[in-house]
Amino acid sequence: MSTPEIVSFIVATTVLAFTPGPDNIFVVVTSLGQGFNTALKFIFGLATGIVLHTFLIVIGISTIISQSHYGLTILKVFAIGYLVYLAYKTFMHRKDLIHLNQQKKVDNYFVRGFIMNITNPKVLMFFLAFFPQFANLDQAGYQHRLVLLGGIFILVTLIVFSSIAWISAKGSQRVIENTKYSLFINWLAIVVFISVSILLLFT
Repeated sequence: MSTPEIVSFIVATTVLAFTPGPDNIFVVVTSLGQGFNTALKFIFGLATGIVLHTFLIVIGISTIISQSHYGLTILKVFAIGYLVYLAYKTFMHRKDLIHLNQQKKVDNYFVRGFIMNITNPKVLMFFLAFFPQFANLDQAGYQHRLVLLGGIFILVTLIVFSSIAWISAKGSQRVIENTKYSLFINWLAIVVFISVSILLLFT
């Protein structure tokens, strides 16, 4: 993988990590109610779940490519369709307000983060749609590149979610719940989804 490809992947995953969703909203709520250190336990649980998803992606993509002459085409069509769908869903909910209702205390935040990640089929589908664009599946050694992308995604998740937790712990709930924040982040996500799908279409 070239440096521009890695940088593009980091930028894209950073934007997506900031996009409002169940995981980062739970991070905010946990930080507000239980503190930064407790939120970190949840974040590390999420990161551990990404390890499993990366493993499944490597096996799944390898199987699709090895068992079908049209494997790459199938992956490309799926990726384009799913990314356009995500862009559409994000556009439809771009103005939704983020409500941070306080939750009940959880017994084990690390386990909660891990379970939330591995039981979310949307995470696996997103990996399957997003990672192939940057892994150059038509070239040898793509398994190693998928693992590298998984590692980068874990690092981005840890940094972004820790930043969100720290900001929240400092009492910046009004920033997170601000309509302009969610609208800006959602539009960024839409641009990323559409841009990646266009790249897939012409590669």
